[in-house]
Amino acid sequence: MNKTFNTPKIKLAGDSAIIVDIGDSIHPEINSKVHDFCSTLENNKPTWIREIIPAYKGLLIYFNPLKIELSELNLYINENYNKISKSATPNKPNNKLIIIPTYYGGEFGPDLDNVINHTNLSKNEVIKTHSSVNYLVYAIGFSPGFPYLGGLPEKLNTPRLKNPRTKIPAGSVAIAETQTGIYPSATPGGWQIIGKTPLKLFDPNRNPPVLLNPGDRIKFEPIKSIKLYKTLEKEISLNKYKFETNEI
Repeated sequence: MNKTFNTPKIKLAGDSAIIVDIGDSIHPEINSKVHDFCSTLENNKPTWIREIIPAYKGLLIYFNPLKIELSELNLYINENYNKISKSATPNKPNNKLIIIPTYYGGEFGPDLDNVINHTNLSKNEVIKTHSSVNYLVYAIGFSPGFPYLGGLPEKLNTPRLKNPRTKIPAGSVAIAETQTGIYPSATPGGWQIIGKTPLKLFDPNRNPPVLLNPGDRIKFEPIKSIKLYKTLEKEISLNKYKFETNEI
């Protein structure tokens, strides 16, 4: 239904955190309101709020239970939610499209054949379909800089691996169920790896260290050869690569 709630739904997540849902589904308009709400809370954040984490259709808020009663917290959330509900000027969506160069298949995409077999599409069809969409960054997690992307075409939906890998290389582009994402660092994971980007999504020596943020829009651009991939990789390592963005 893609409905935004008139009143946020609040539930406890332990003794020092709450989950605040503001919509009933994963949808760009609901996610945009999530980030409006997050900005409103961040701009006037009291000392008893420790951290606010936006997600697909709500927020995870960590608070200090020694400094705020739950009834007061609920009142605070509802009052601030009413502010954005009555606002006539929501945040403008990001009109920048960040290009993610990606080499599909081969040693960089060991699960591309799995996706081909599951979807009954050809290799070229999978690549063309995956790289034809402008994806929305709904949220960042489970490791620093990992973007959960919305907009994967339904015909590419592929289940996770039955046996997750203990280590997936940084830059790996993957599909799991209805989602696609990019591993920013070498971590365990169970998503289907279909390609790899030479871009560094997370670099602790960079300011800011995270390349993508919630609300950003990205598009994958196929790299035609390993040689070109290596060239881009070298440019990035020497800080000579110029990030490509388009207006949308």
